[in-house]
Amino acid sequence: MRRRTGTLMDAIPILEQGGDRTGLTSPPELFERGAVPPGGGPLRVRTSRRAGEECPARGTRERPGRPHGGFGPGQGEIMKALKPIVTTLVAALLLAGVLSAQAPTAGRIIGAIKDDQGGPLPGVAVEAKSPRLVGTAATVSDANGSYRLLALPPGIYTITYSLPGFKAVVRNDIALGVEQALVVDIAMEPSPVEEEIIVIGQSPLIDVKSQARGQVLTAKTFDALPKGRSFDSLVTILPGVQSENDLLDGISVDGASGAENVFFVDGTDTSDLNGGTRKQNVVFDFAEEVQFKASGYNAEYGGSVGGVVNVITRSGGNSFHGEVVGYYSGTGLEGRRRDRLSLDLSDGTQARYYPYDQYVGTDKEHAIEAGFLLGGYIVKDRLWFFGAFTPSLFRRDRAMDMAIQEVTGVNSYRRTETALNGSFKLSAQPMKNLRAGASVVMNLFKYKGGGDPFTFPSDQTYAALSNASGDYNNLGYSYPVFSTTAYADLTLSNNALLSVRGGYFYSDQNNRIAPLPSEPYYAFRLEQPGAYAFVSNDMFPEIPDELRHPAGWQNYPRTNVMGLEKRMDGKMTLNSDFTYYFRGAGEHAVKAGAQFMRRTQDVTDKGQLPIVFLGWDQDLIAYGTNYGRGEYGYYAIRGFADAGPYGEDYRVNMNSWSLYLQDSWTVAGRLTLNLGLRAEAEYLPSYTTDPAYAGIKRPVNFGFADKLAPRLGFAYDVFGDSNLKVYGSFGIFQDVMKLNMGANGLGGLAWKSAYYTLDDWDYTQIGVDGNFPGELLWTCDFRPPLFNVIDPDMKPFTQREISLGMEKKLAEDASLSLRLVNKKVLWAIEDIGVPIEEYYYTNPGSDYIKDVFEECRAGGLLLPGTPDCPKAKRDYYAMNLALEKRFSHSWQGGLSYTLSRLTGNYSGLASSDEDGRNSPNGERFFDMWHLSYDKELNPIDGVLPTDRTHSFKAYGSYALPFGLTVGLIANAYSGTPVTEEWIVDSDGYFPFNRGNMGRTPFVFFANAYLEYGLKLGGRAGLKFNLNVDNIFNARTAQRIYSTKYRYNISPGDAALISGDWAPAPDEVLDPRFGMPYSFMAPISGRLGVRFVF
Repeated sequence: MRRRTGTLMDAIPILEQGGDRTGLTSPPELFERGAVPPGGGPLRVRTSRRAGEECPARGTRERPGRPHGGFGPGQGEIMKALKPIVTTLVAALLLAGVLSAQAPTAGRIIGAIKDDQGGPLPGVAVEAKSPRLVGTAATVSDANGSYRLLALPPGIYTITYSLPGFKAVVRNDIALGVEQALVVDIAMEPSPVEEEIIVIGQSPLIDVKSQARGQVLTAKTFDALPKGRSFDSLVTILPGVQSENDLLDGISVDGASGAENVFFVDGTDTSDLNGGTRKQNVVFDFAEEVQFKASGYNAEYGGSVGGVVNVITRSGGNSFHGEVVGYYSGTGLEGRRRDRLSLDLSDGTQARYYPYDQYVGTDKEHAIEAGFLLGGYIVKDRLWFFGAFTPSLFRRDRAMDMAIQEVTGVNSYRRTETALNGSFKLSAQPMKNLRAGASVVMNLFKYKGGGDPFTFPSDQTYAALSNASGDYNNLGYSYPVFSTTAYADLTLSNNALLSVRGGYFYSDQNNRIAPLPSEPYYAFRLEQPGAYAFVSNDMFPEIPDELRHPAGWQNYPRTNVMGLEKRMDGKMTLNSDFTYYFRGAGEHAVKAGAQFMRRTQDVTDKGQLPIVFLGWDQDLIAYGTNYGRGEYGYYAIRGFADAGPYGEDYRVNMNSWSLYLQDSWTVAGRLTLNLGLRAEAEYLPSYTTDPAYAGIKRPVNFGFADKLAPRLGFAYDVFGDSNLKVYGSFGIFQDVMKLNMGANGLGGLAWKSAYYTLDDWDYTQIGVDGNFPGELLWTCDFRPPLFNVIDPDMKPFTQREISLGMEKKLAEDASLSLRLVNKKVLWAIEDIGVPIEEYYYTNPGSDYIKDVFEECRAGGLLLPGTPDCPKAKRDYYAMNLALEKRFSHSWQGGLSYTLSRLTGNYSGLASSDEDGRNSPNGERFFDMWHLSYDKELNPIDGVLPTDRTHSFKAYGSYALPFGLTVGLIANAYSGTPVTEEWIVDSDGYFPFNRGNMGRTPFVFFANAYLEYGLKLGGRAGLKFNLNVDNIFNARTAQRIYSTKYRYNISPGDAALISGDWAPAPDEVLDPRFGMPYSFMAPISGRLGVRFVF
C-alpha cells in the first residue's frame, strides 16, 4: 500500500495574539502581536482555509474554508450596506409579533404574598418599575397569594405591593439579570389607614429555581474593570473559562474548543456558520449586560456543547442621556515586543531568537476610535430609542529591513483598517401587557495593505518571509456584518406568557481592491503531499542571482490569484414559545416552543492565474510512491493545465427545526425540578453542481429522532429563604453542524493538483501563455464529493454533562458558590483515513468504521494487525469555588479557584493538536490509523494540550470619594502539557503518548484600569481612563517547541504495527526542540475619554 513520505514543514503554529486595536478584533490576549512560526516553514493559521490560503500538513488534504470574525464594507459601500439594514429594522418592528430569535433576553420576578398570620393574600396589586422598563409591569396575586411579573428586561427594580386595608410594601433595588427568576416573598400587615412600608435590603441574590451555572456582567460591573473593546473580553474572569485563542481558536468553556460556543446579540445567534466562533463584535459602549452560561442550561438552548454568551445592547429611557467617547492606543503605549524563535536563516542547523524589529519589521501603529451614544424616548412610557455610532481607524507603517534575507534594501508598506460600528434599538410597550422591540448591530469593516486580518489576524507580512520587491500596499477586502432582532412578549394573564422572536444575521467578504497580478503565483515550497515544506534553489549555482531566493519565498500573497467576488453567510432564526403556570402537586411553569433556522451560503472565489509550487531538488514522493523528478526537481500546478479549475462557486440553503418542552416544577415551595427535552432536525445539502451527483440532495441528514437531548436538573432552596441553594443537572448537548464540512467534503471546493518534472531552472516561464513544460508525473483530486463514504447511521456530535453545586448568600451583596462538573464527549464526527488516500465521514469508534477497517484488512489495503480506529474521547472534570461581591458601597470583587483535568485523544471542533486549527469535523485526529496510537501501540489518551490543573482568578474595583475608580484583574494558572511530536507520514504522531515533556511555565499576569471623573454640573461629567494590560510586563513563554525531527519519518506499516522501531540514527534533529517561544505580549495601554450627559 502507499504511504506518505517526503519532507516535513519546518514551521510551528502561529501563536500571535495581539492587543485589541480598534474594537474589531478578538479580546486582547497577553501574547505578542505578530508572532510567527519559529523559522522557515508554512504558516499555520487558526481558521479553516479558503481556496487561496495556505494550510497545515494533515494527511492528503489541505482544508480551505472561510475567514471568521469579519466586519464590514468600505466607505464606498456604506450606503448600500445601510439600506438593507434600515429596511430590515423597519420590517422587524412591523413583524415583531411574528418573528423570533433563539435566546431569551428577559427575566421574571415571582413570589408569594401572605398576611401577618401566614395566610395567602389574593387580590394584591403588584407593580414593578425600572429605568430599563418601558412603562410599568403590573399583575394581581391569585387565590394562593402567588404573583408573577414576566418578561422583564434586566435591570434594577422597585416593586410596590398594595391592597386596601393593608400597609403598602415597597421593595427597592431588586437586581434582575438576563433570564433570571428571582423569588421575592413578602408579608403585609393590616392597617386601617393608608401607610407604606419600605423594606431596606433583602434583595434576592440567588436564583433558587435554576440549576444553570453562569454569571451576568452588568454595565456597572464591566465599566470599572480592565477589558478589551469587545463584549466577550471579560468572560474569562469566570471560573472554568479560559482564553485559548492559540490552541482552541477562542474561549474554552469547561474544556471545550472555541468552535463549540454560541454567541447571541440581543437574542440573535451571531456565531460563525463555518467555525462556530464569534462572528460579530459589540463594543462595550453598546452593551448593557453580558450573560454567560457554562452548564445546566435548559432545553430551549441548542447548538452549544461549550458555553452560551448573550450580550444585551443598551436601551433608551424616560429621559435623554448620552455619551461622546474616544479611545487611543498605539506602539507609543506599549513595551518592547518579544523576540521570535526561528531556525537561523543563514544556517538551518541552528536555532536562534531574532529581535522583533529584525524578524518582523519596525512598526509605528496608531488606533483611534471615537463616537457618540444617545438614548431617550419618543413617547414617554411607550416608546424608547437608543443609538450609537463609533467609527475607528487603525494605521500601521511597517518598514521591513530585508537584510534578514541577505537582500539589500527596505520594503515598506502602510496598512489601514477602518470600521463603522453602530447600534440602534427601539423598546416599546404599545399595550398594557405587551412589550416589543427591535434592534440592529452593524460592523462595516475594510482593510488595505498587508495580509487578510481574518485569516492571518496580525498581518503576517514580515521581513523574514516576504518578497523583497513585493508591493503590499494595495491588498484588501471589505467585510460587512450586521444582525437584527425583533421580539414581542405578551402577558396573557398572571400565569401565561406568549413570546415570539426573530433575527437575521449576515456577513460577507467582498470588494477586493488588489489588481490581478501580471504573472502566475510562484512559491518555493512543496505542495501537498509534501507538507508545504519550505525549499530553496541555493544548491544550483547556475541559477542567476535575480532568480535565487530563500526557502519559503513567494512572489506575492497567494490570495491575489483568487477572483473573490463574495463570501456571504446568512442565518435567519424564528422562535415562538408559550409559558403556562399551574398548580398540581406543586407549581409548574411549563414552556413549549419551536424554532426554525435557515442558513445560506453564497460563495464565488475561483483561481484566475496558475498557482505554482516549486519543489527544488526534490523527488515527488506521494504516500509511499516515488513518481520521480526532473533535473531540478518537480513543480505542482493548481487551476490550469491538467489540474483543471480551482476554487469555490456555490449557493446553498439549508433549514433546521427544533422543538422543546420544559417544566420547572416546584415541589413543597423549596425543591424545583427542571425537566426538559429538546429535539432537532437538520441537514447539510450537496454543494456540488456536477450533474453526476444531481440526485443527492441531503448527504448529511439528522431527523428529530436522531437528535434528542434530555435536560434534567434540580434546585433546592434549603431554608426556604433564598439564602442557600443546592443544585444539580444532567444533560445531553448536541452541536449544530458547522458548514465547513460542506465546502471540504460535499463538493463545494474544486481542487485538483498536477505534478510535472522541473527540467529548467527558469521557473518564470511556467504558466505563462499556457506553458506548462516537463513530463506529467501525477495528478490528484483532493476534493471529490464524499457522498458515498458518509455513514448513513452517523450520530451527531454529542456531549453528556453532569453537574452538582451550591450557592450561599453571605451578605446582601456577597455569595459563595461551589460547582462540580463532568463533561464527556459521547460521539464526535470526523473524516477518517482508511487507507490513507480514502476518507470516511463517521463517528470515530463506530461500528461503521470498524467494518471499513475489517474490509480493508481482509482486502490487503491494511496489514493484518492494524488496530481499529478508536472512539473519540474528551473527558473534563472540574471543581469551581468562587466568592463574589456585587457592586455596592463603592466596590465590587470576586475570587475563584478551579481544579480541573482534561484528558482524551480529541480536543473538539477546533484542534489543539493543530495549534487551534478550526476545521470542524475535518481535523487531523483520525486521518491515519497510527496517529491514534503511540510507538508501543497504546491508544493515545492523556492530558490534552489545554489542560490547566490549577487556575486562580481575582477581579475587583473601588470608587474613591474624589472621583477616581481603580479596577484590577489578576490571573494565575498552570501551564499546558507539552508532548513530543514526530512527523510520521504526517505531523501529529506522539511516540510516547501525551504530556511526556512536562508543562509550560506557570502563568501570572494582571491588568489594571483607572478612571477619573469630573462633574460638570447636573448629569454632565467628563471621565478620563487608562486601560493597562500586563502591568507587570510578564514575558512567560506560552509554548515549548516539541517537534523533535526536522523531516518526515516513514517506517512503514509493518514497523508501526510491530511496536518495536526507532528513527534512523542519522535523522536530522530540529535545533528548536525543547526551546520556549510565544512569549506573553509586553505591557500596553489604551487611553480613553468619555463625556457623559
